[in-house]
Amino acid sequence: CLMDEKSRTGGFDQRFPKAICLGADLVGQAAGVLQAAMHSSEAVVNHFEVLIEQLRIACFCTGSADLAGLRQARLLQLSAC
Repeated sequence: CLMDEKSRTGGFDQRFPKAICLGADLVGQAAGVLQAAMHSSEAVVNHFEVLIEQLRIACFCTGSADLAGLRQARLLQLSAC
């Protein structure tokens, strides 16, 4: 599973996909959801749409068909450029 710092991934937030690669069953979303909820219900929906898209990208980039496959993907650390 190839994950890098957010600044070198074009803004891709890799914390959630990275946690799945590391074997997590659950990942906390309370802070992000509450922050979005302070704006609107549409912001909450958008929060989860972005999260789902990030997981799709991580699955595509690792050749994983689903989250179970993403969990089995290798996690690689890239050196600083």
